[in-house]
Amino acid sequence: MKGYTIWLLALAMNGRAQDMPARIDKRDFDPATLLWYEHPASGWDEALPVGNGRIGGMIFGGPEEEHIQLNEDTYWTGGPYSTVVTGGYKQLPEIRKLVFEGKYLEAHNLFGRSLMGYPVEQQKYQSLADLYLHFAASPAGHYKRWLDLQTGVSGVEYVSGGIRYRREVFVSAADQVLVMRITADR
Repeated sequence: MKGYTIWLLALAMNGRAQDMPARIDKRDFDPATLLWYEHPASGWDEALPVGNGRIGGMIFGGPEEEHIQLNEDTYWTGGPYSTVVTGGYKQLPEIRKLVFEGKYLEAHNLFGRSLMGYPVEQQKYQSLADLYLHFAASPAGHYKRWLDLQTGVSGVEYVSGGIRYRREVFVSAADQVLVMRITADR
């Protein structure tokens, strides 16, 4: 394994990440670098993001069901296309003239027709997949969910049936993988 991943794994296993719920209880953290909640995400806009610029996930953090929406940077709408309009550069003098004459809308329209590739709009980044993991965890108490912005590690911890469960997730830039560590205290 590469150095960055080893460092993150060691960080996830040592006292800093291992006691994050205790640190939250004591308010022993930098509020500028830690997001934390006492309930799972009820929708995408409440999920916690992890990623490395190429792959990522939105972590929902439910005790009975973990939902991770996965993303990968080559998964987009549409297909390959060229952004180059053949001969479009020939319209540039006219576009400049219109701008200098204060005819901005006309310049904008001519620019769009003659210099923008097709399709003119940008392709949309798509969700690659939804991963669901099901757990027997009812009822669950002492729930905490967090994202440490210093380490990029997201976590969930709760107690169910007298057992403390924890899931930690991060994305390695060096190894290009999303990692989930699942533990229980017995």
